[in-house]
This record gives sequence, C-alpha cells and structure tokens, in this order.
Amino acid sequence: MPGRPYSPSPSPEEDFGPEAYEQEWTVAGIVGESVDGFGQHRYEVKWGDGWRRPDGTNTTWEKDADAAEGLQQLFARWGRQQEAKRMEKAQKSPEIEIGGMPHHMLHEQRTIELARGYEELKQVYLPNGDPRQPIDFGAMRKKVPGRPSPPPPAHVQGAREQAQQEASERSNSPGSGSRTPASSSPSLSRSSSLAREHRAVRPLPRRAVMRRAISSPAPDSEEESERGPSRTASGQQRQFKRRKSLELKWSGKLQGAAPVKFANEINYEEVPPLVENFEYLERGYVRAEDVPSNAEVADCLVSCECEDRCIDALECGCQGPSELADESGQRIFAYTRKGLFNFELLPGMEAIECNDACSCDVICPNRVAQRPRDVVIEIFRTRKCGWGARCPVALPRGKVLGIYTGRLIRREEADTHQGERKSYIFDLDIREGAEDEDEADKYSVDGYAHGNWTRFVNHSCEPNLRVYPVVWDTIPELNQPYLAFVATRNIPPRTELTIDYDPKAAEEVEQSKGKHRQKTPEGARHCMCGSANCRGWVRV
Repeated sequence: MPGRPYSPSPSPEEDFGPEAYEQEWTVAGIVGESVDGFGQHRYEVKWGDGWRRPDGTNTTWEKDADAAEGLQQLFARWGRQQEAKRMEKAQKSPEIEIGGMPHHMLHEQRTIELARGYEELKQVYLPNGDPRQPIDFGAMRKKVPGRPSPPPPAHVQGAREQAQQEASERSNSPGSGSRTPASSSPSLSRSSSLAREHRAVRPLPRRAVMRRAISSPAPDSEEESERGPSRTASGQQRQFKRRKSLELKWSGKLQGAAPVKFANEINYEEVPPLVENFEYLERGYVRAEDVPSNAEVADCLVSCECEDRCIDALECGCQGPSELADESGQRIFAYTRKGLFNFELLPGMEAIECNDACSCDVICPNRVAQRPRDVVIEIFRTRKCGWGARCPVALPRGKVLGIYTGRLIRREEADTHQGERKSYIFDLDIREGAEDEDEADKYSVDGYAHGNWTRFVNHSCEPNLRVYPVVWDTIPELNQPYLAFVATRNIPPRTELTIDYDPKAAEEVEQSKGKHRQKTPEGARHCMCGSANCRGWVRV
C-alpha cells in the first residue's frame, strides 16, 4: 500500500528446551549486527560451551534495550571497535561498493549502509556537507573525488584508542553479564567476529479465583494497529520523552525489582492509557481507611527456627497453620528447593511463606513471592487486545513473577464500581463459600489507580500463567492474602503473559461438554484471545 511504513513482524519464538533453564551459559562473543528500518540495533551473540541447537548452531539475536547490563557493555564495546575499523577503512580509500547484496530487501538498507561504512565516508570526505544529503552514486562503483585524508573526528579517534586499550586489557578484565537467549532470527548482515574470552553467564533466575477485563481498549481499526497515525518528528520526540519519563518514574518505585519497560511496534502510542495521578506499586497494598492493618495480627504469626534455609516442612514452625500435604499426608512446602511453585496447592488454601520473625535467611526456598521480581517485564502494545505484558527471557514452569497490587478495599465498595473501573478488581475470595453472606471480612484489590505491571496481563482461555494466594506478613484468617502470578509451563522469550480471568468458567465448559452447548452468560464480553479452545466469551 503506497505510503505505508515498514513495520517489523515479531521474531519467531523459539523453545530452547527444558535443559536450557538449568545449565550455565557462557558468552563467546559478538559475531554480527543488524539495523532495522527504525534504526534499532540487534546483535548476534555467540554462546560458548553449553547450550546448542540440534543443528549445531548456538547464536541468538539480542536487542540492546532488552539485554542485561553485562551484555549491554559488551554491545557498546563492539560498537566502538567496529566504528574505529570502518573509519580506518574510510581513511584508506574513498571507494564504496554499490552493487546489490544477496537477498537485498528494503528493510536491510540500514544494515548494508552500516557494513559499507557509509556514515564514516561522509564524515571523512564530506565534512562540511549536509549529513542528511546522500552521496551521488550513479554507477555500480564510483570514487568520491580524491583529497588528502583529514584526521578522523575526535570521538572516532577516541573510540579507536579506547578499543585498542580494551583489547590489550581484555585478558585481565573478564566481562560479566546475565542473559538467557532471546528468539533467533536469520542474519541480515555480518561483520567480522569479535573474539572474546569465554565468560560465565548464568541465566537470570526466573521470577484460582480471579476475574478482570482487558487491560486497555483494542485499537479502533486494523489500519491503526498496523500503520498507526501519522505524526511529525517533533510529536514523535515528545512521545518518546513520555515513555522514558514514565519508565524513570516507575524505576524509583520498584523496591529492588528488575526494570519495567515499554514497547510498541504497532502504532505511535508510546505509553498505555492510565488514570490521572496513577501510582505505581510494585509490592503490597494501599489500604482503605476502613480496612484493618495486618499489623493488628502480627502477634499471631508463628515463626520457624530453621538455620539458614528451611528444608523440612514438618520441622518448620511457620508451617503449622498450613494445610498443604503430599499424597501420604505429610506436610510440604508450596515450592521446590529451587524456589519454583510445585502446583500442589488445593483450592481454598494459601501458600504460607516464612515471615520476618523466622530465623531463616532471605534466600530460603520458602521465601519466593515476597522477594523482589528478578526478571525484566516489558509492557507492549498487542495487535488486538490493547497493552499486554511479556518477559524478554525464557521462563520455566513454576517461576513466580510477582503479585497483583492495588488499593485494598471492602467488598461492599468494590461492588459499587462499574465499567472500566470494575475491570481492575480482583476479589480475595479464597476462603469464601457459596452460601457465605457475611460481608464484614470480604476484601478486594482495586488496581485502577494503584498497581503494577500485572494490571496489564490480558486474558486467554489457554493461559500460560495462573494466580495463587500466598501470605507471609499476615495470617490466613484475616482474608488478606496476596495474589501471586506463576508460569504454568515453560514460556519462551517475548511471549505474551496471560491468565484466565474466569477460571471457574473453564470448569463449567469442561463439565458441559457432550451435554449441551454452553451459552454466553449475561454480561460477558466477546473474547479475543484467539486460542484454539477459546470459549468465545469472558465474564468480568
């Protein structure tokens, strides 16, 4: 379609296999670089001993913005060295190859220009010209009029000297960084390999009951989804500043958690729609005035005297109130020794974690949901379901990602909210029975004006996350548990994270199979999850 800008499609998702999450990863070096039509750089990372595909390949493409700090430093060093090499080549000769490269496509143009040193040639031979004006290459090969080569710009000379110094110091200064591989995609262009010593890089640790509506409205039209409205350069710059400003604002409220980033490859909406004066709340609740504090029951908490880490639930004092047991009736923890949820928790039960009064240390395997989130979350624009959430690294089954946060209110107040406001409310109804009419101790969490990244998690009839109740700073009887989000299967990098807003509906549909067609309940919305077993509707 004339005038339609190129928009990159998402990279194909890759399943690295269950063994990939347990082994150590080493970075051998950077072997390639590409630039998309929007000027975003990606780097081809070669991994050392350890992970390898069945065909023998062991490289993945990583974005600078998604990478861990150690890899970002490696990318920056690679960039300085490659720039110095291109500048040195430009000073030796003004020639540039013009012939088309194999599989040359429009969206590869910037990668080709980078590999040929296009910008460096303009700096050397057209120092006073308009940098936006392209060089007139009228033939397959053409020489720019010769002239004495001027010295390279100061920043390039500095980059060359720094690259040489880094090369000499490399053996004495091993790099660091932690990153599991992202989705693999074909190479567009490859520069000379950057040799690196193998450095140990461990993959980042991977960090029913509810109902909620879609986090943000779907785009008004398919055209807007794919192309987006036209904007001036100044308008795009203002929008970009909005994104960085919001990321910076939220970064100050993460309480030790990994960053939350924004991404939009669909249209020009830089940040998701938020209510005015929205407050980011990574952990905990903001209590309404009529909601009792958990401090009132602090004296009722039982604690353990385990040394260092809790190993046996039978010997762990804080597990006294827990009803969680194995098939033989022996009390067990809700987590494995690696800190992964074991999915043994039955409906009506809470996972009970160690608390501040326990003698075990902070890395006890029974302290999981209470720890700061240790994986980056990316809030991104989906094609049909508004804004969603995903993780740039692979997640193993049982990985706990965080808790739903917001304003803790009484059920009576929650029932008064309607429309969009109601769609962000989770009822804390774990211990409520069908005939329980007492509203005195019923609570809900309102994530409309206070909340974290979990408020952007969309619905799916085949979700890859589920929600479970957990307590550590209160007693179960107070009916104020936290709601933790856990991966129900191995999740590849950059896969949208989803939950079932109405898990009871899934049970109803399963029970009705073979009897009669399930009718759409009154008040339910049309479901747009697109899963193979979509119910066609979702209650909110």
